[in-house]
Amino acid sequence: MADLLTATGLTIVRGGRALVQNLDLSLTRGTVTALTGPNGSGKSTTAWCLSLHDRDCTGEITCEGVSAADMTPRFVRALHRRTIALQPQHLLLEDSWSVARNLRHAAWSLALPWRRRSDLVSEVMARTAVEGLARRRVASLSGGERMRVALARTRLMREPGLVVLDEPTAGGDESLSALVTGMLDEWVRSGAGVLVVTHDQRLVERAEHVIGLGDGPAA
Repeated sequence: MADLLTATGLTIVRGGRALVQNLDLSLTRGTVTALTGPNGSGKSTTAWCLSLHDRDCTGEITCEGVSAADMTPRFVRALHRRTIALQPQHLLLEDSWSVARNLRHAAWSLALPWRRRSDLVSEVMARTAVEGLARRRVASLSGGERMRVALARTRLMREPGLVVLDEPTAGGDESLSALVTGMLDEWVRSGAGVLVVTHDQRLVERAEHVIGLGDGPAA
């Protein structure tokens, strides 16, 4: 399959220290790539750079054949609305809002058809088993419940080309791992490429490709 996103010589420096040096990778449609490595090896920062949310890096990144260096801010915003779905490690949910309001806001941010937004929000809540939490404030949820809400938000993008998940099963139970694995399969069947930052061996085993940072495994 054609490469969806490539990085050549990706180098990320923070605080005078090189987190990542000269990383080359390709993310392919219809496959899962696991990004592994010890804490502090730059996995999350790499995910942010590859999803074009953090442009403070050097090297060449191309998405669907377009160089990130040639992308205007407007073009990148359009990618984040229609093509690149990122679930960050810290989730970035609004704690003072209800689950339903967080998801409605996400649907608005993605410019989903307004006539279908309510149905689409209901669908992802049912898919992630959070419909019973709809009126609960996010601040009152457990870690695993928050992860499910974040996953529901990520699932709202209708036809993503690239899905980037940062530690989507951290602190969760077996059912959350099964849910994430099922969604990986759904995204792959739809032709998306998935990059998952993880310490979860079950997700590593699901991946077709594994990239190790620091002392992590590589394949």
